[in-house]
Amino acid sequence: MSQIVNIVSGGRLGDQSFFQEKIAGMENCLIICCDGGARHVQYSGIKPDVIIGDMDSIDPALLVGYSTSGIKIIKHPANKDFTDTELALDYASGLKPEAIFIWGALGGRIDHTLSNVFLLCRGQEKGIRTCLIDEYGEAFVLEKEISFVNETGKTVSLIALSPEVNGVTLAGFLYPLKEETLIMGGSRGISNIINEDRASISVKHGKLLVIKYWQKDIFPEAL
Repeated sequence: MSQIVNIVSGGRLGDQSFFQEKIAGMENCLIICCDGGARHVQYSGIKPDVIIGDMDSIDPALLVGYSTSGIKIIKHPANKDFTDTELALDYASGLKPEAIFIWGALGGRIDHTLSNVFLLCRGQEKGIRTCLIDEYGEAFVLEKEISFVNETGKTVSLIALSPEVNGVTLAGFLYPLKEETLIMGGSRGISNIINEDRASISVKHGKLLVIKYWQKDIFPEAL
């Protein structure tokens, strides 16, 4: 059984070299493509293990080639109630991996981006570490607590995905919090900065989205 599942959605993938490097560094991982996401792995020279979706965005010849090479194809009707990414996440969750990384799920259509952000709650509820990831950073819903070591200067933003997130405590940040409440629609948690060698975030109740950028002062809009 794969310990890590990578879901490749059909949105903006970004830096192909970053994607290839991350995948190459993951042992015992499974690659699931959401329909048109198959083009991303094709360009990267990575072979998918599963392709799932209504197959409206993948080149038919590419699909035939993958099918004849023994790759698992799970086709859903076009008039379905769920996005291909949600179908892929449900399939991946059923494999009970330790972690799920979702690529190509940010940028482009804001409706798809927001839907993918809220899908993180599904993984968190099942106790599976689930992240949206690209070359700029990662986004995940905090289970209870997380620590950061030697990441001084990096930007971290917090957004409430439930009406309230209670008992939010930040240590080692430029703007610390102690047992505070963040509310949905508020911007209080945006653009905090890790300013100590060891930092941590913890919550007591609610769904807290954590967005951490890989590099100091490197953001999509800055390039």
